[in-house]
Amino acid sequence: MSFLVVSPWGSTKPILAPSPAQQGQPEGPPGGAPGPCEGGSRCDGCQLQLAEQGRRMDCGHHRCKECEQGAGGAGERACLQCLEDQGKQLLNDLDRDTHRPLSPEELVSWPYGALSCHVRVHHGKVEEAESLPAPSHQRLLLEAVQGAEAARGRLDQRLSEVEAQQKTLQNIVTVLSREMGRRDGARGSADRGSASVLGEAMARILYLEEKVAQQDSLLAIKDVMISSLGAQVQALEQTSYDGHFLWRVPDVGRKLQQALSRQIPAVYSPPFYTSRYGYKLCLKVYLNGDGTGAGTHISLFLVLMRGEYDFRLKWPFRHKVTFTLLDQAGERHISSSFQTADGSSSFQRPVSKCNIASGLPEFFPLCRLHAPEATYIQEDTLAFEALINASL
Repeated sequence: MSFLVVSPWGSTKPILAPSPAQQGQPEGPPGGAPGPCEGGSRCDGCQLQLAEQGRRMDCGHHRCKECEQGAGGAGERACLQCLEDQGKQLLNDLDRDTHRPLSPEELVSWPYGALSCHVRVHHGKVEEAESLPAPSHQRLLLEAVQGAEAARGRLDQRLSEVEAQQKTLQNIVTVLSREMGRRDGARGSADRGSASVLGEAMARILYLEEKVAQQDSLLAIKDVMISSLGAQVQALEQTSYDGHFLWRVPDVGRKLQQALSRQIPAVYSPPFYTSRYGYKLCLKVYLNGDGTGAGTHISLFLVLMRGEYDFRLKWPFRHKVTFTLLDQAGERHISSSFQTADGSSSFQRPVSKCNIASGLPEFFPLCRLHAPEATYIQEDTLAFEALINASL
């Protein structure tokens, strides 16, 4: 039997068990020729008590008949005790040659049946530990087991404390989760309330915006109506019911530029009448000329319009028409007249809003209009006069 010494650097060292003499048992001859063993000896292979059937080997060790047959007659090479001694010497040499000096303590392991005892001993007392009897190692093993049980008890106690702390933390987390859930619920209710109020406010805003848009539309319509009424009032103020019409044309400079660019080549006057229930007429002027007077003369025409009382009037329109350009700073007025023609479509009863204009395409030369001494344009305004002789 042997100890197994485990080095701190991983080497192992087998230790021989006590000799038979140390155990109080008889020991065979240390050497000599092989022969039958003495009575009371033990087989060094199986450790059984030997009878006379045993054999003493040249090395001095004993072997029973069964171990001898199992060795196959290998002689000393089959002696297990010698092999163990040689292995011990090799390991000692290996530890001495290849390892650094041992630490003050090293682990000694002694197998005892199914148990293994591991103790820490001083390096100088290894041999003493090797010679300890089995009960000493059992005591050491018992102390190690008791120490492990004590450590396990302390570990179990610490584990219980950790589990208690974990339960406490779980309770805290549960309470916090419940509180957060309650706050989230309250916040959700507040958010839903806020969302409801916001939705109502947005609906109200959209309603008000729609109402404002409707009011803007109504205001635009009213502006158009007011403008139309203003134009009608102005037209009524300028309307004549005796066949004598005076027409002032403002913004002559701008309208002349529009006529030159052909944007608005002609300008219409408000309507006038030959009598209260007579023919409805208007003037049409081309400030840059039209037809034969294009670009050289002012062209002035008479337009016969469809009136409310055309059904009681005589057709075609047979009257003498006189146009006059008034000198607004002197007496140099320019007048021209023409007689309506019965065969002209311009003087038949209107079937649409108005008939084709007819009149004087070369009414007044533009060169005279813009002459330095001319005073026909005053305050950017021209003045025309129309006279309908209803006696013819």
